[in-house]
Amino acid sequence: MGKKIVIVGGGIAGMSAGIYAQKCGFDSVIYEKHSVAGGECTGWMREKHYIDNCICWMTGAKEGYDIYPMWKELGFIPEGVQVHQHDYFYKSELNGQSLYLWRDLKRAEADMIALSPEDKKEIKKFFKHVKYAECLQVPAKKPTDMMNLFDWTDLGLKMIKMVPVINKYGKVTLKELGARFKHPLIKKIFSDYLPEEYLAHIMMNAYGAISSGGGGIPLGGSFAAAQRMRKIYESLGGTILLNQDVSEICIENGHSSGIILSDGTKVDADYVICTTDPHFAFEKLMDYKYMPPLLKKAYEDPEHNPLISSFQAAYSYDGMTDEVKGRMFFDCKPFDLCGRPVTRMNLKNYTFEKTTLPDGKNLLQVKLLEPESEYLWWEKLYNTDKAAYDAEKDRVAKDVEKAIIERFPFMEGKLTLLNTWTPVTYNRYCNAYRGVFMTFLQTHGSMNAMAVPGVLKGVNNVFIASQWLLIGGGLPGAMVMGKFAVQRILKKEKRSIKI
Repeated sequence: MGKKIVIVGGGIAGMSAGIYAQKCGFDSVIYEKHSVAGGECTGWMREKHYIDNCICWMTGAKEGYDIYPMWKELGFIPEGVQVHQHDYFYKSELNGQSLYLWRDLKRAEADMIALSPEDKKEIKKFFKHVKYAECLQVPAKKPTDMMNLFDWTDLGLKMIKMVPVINKYGKVTLKELGARFKHPLIKKIFSDYLPEEYLAHIMMNAYGAISSGGGGIPLGGSFAAAQRMRKIYESLGGTILLNQDVSEICIENGHSSGIILSDGTKVDADYVICTTDPHFAFEKLMDYKYMPPLLKKAYEDPEHNPLISSFQAAYSYDGMTDEVKGRMFFDCKPFDLCGRPVTRMNLKNYTFEKTTLPDGKNLLQVKLLEPESEYLWWEKLYNTDKAAYDAEKDRVAKDVEKAIIERFPFMEGKLTLLNTWTPVTYNRYCNAYRGVFMTFLQTHGSMNAMAVPGVLKGVNNVFIASQWLLIGGGLPGAMVMGKFAVQRILKKEKRSIKI
């Protein structure tokens, strides 16, 4: 029996750590507070409709990318699971005109030039650099702080085309990028999907992931993928204990003896990997003084590291339509959300998920991005008047439905609200700080590091693993950080870190 690793949190980072721990001969146990594994990589059923909460696209899920083997071995794209490739990133409408960011970059470029010939120079430059961004790699072989000259050279050569992307767009916000164009729809398309203060190259990286063919979605959704991951972990001999809330990671004199559960039970361990939301980890489970300096600096500088969450609503549409496919944005009559007017709608149709919907019906999902201040608005309402909180969710959902019907009149009488959720939902179920489902926005002055090392100064056997530690976050960040935590333990054990 190998040394015991206790893993706090059964999300993607936790199960990634567990799988690699088992493969390396350790005896691992995952403690998860929720009744299901997967964390924010999840979905749920409402009136026989599957509602997905996570995967919009994968990154590097294709031969030639360092992270591709992880997508396969962690259960996201195993043999027999079909991957849906997007026809386009998203569609934007304005003043009766529409524009698609097609997966086929040449087609998208031609459409944009046809819409606005006077913007041809900037359009061609944009698409040339999106093509360059297809080379983006998620560091997946080992932690960046453990890489040697040969590792950096290998990674650098693979990503050599990212140099002009960063040089041209690395300090340009999406708002500034849009301002380079004359046509109002082209200006708008760059501020639709992500907040306009976001750095432009991040949007280009996402678009490049899709245009590369490595940014598809595994059919069956996020919940199915997370449960495949759990089965892999358990098949390797790992144990995952659900409905087990951890109240403390025991640290004394620079060493952890294990964890304490909320019922007072002490669990001994040789190593602890904490994969919870890091703010929750250092506020509730450990002392804030152990937080890595880079991470602490980001939390303490919200001006340059802003946070974003969302209000979301899902509807059943009784019928089939070709007018709504994928994700689209369009103007709507203003309605109130936390005291501000919403004038732009973000609508996604899950027509590609045929096996998760009743026959003859579609799922429409709306995501309205919200800043940190609106999380605090929802939190106050939830804590002071739960009935008012629920009523406000329903009120916003009705306004959203009106906006959808105004754009698509044929849907009147055919929409049924299935579910609504707010930033508070993410906090309640996953301890997500401020209800954030990704990580810090990347703006001018953001945390300047490819990755935050998952080590604690002054503690020799506790490691953290979270998507928050890798710029961009998301599933790739969670997957690799779980693996990296195990590699740090292997190094402590003076073993090869190659997994």
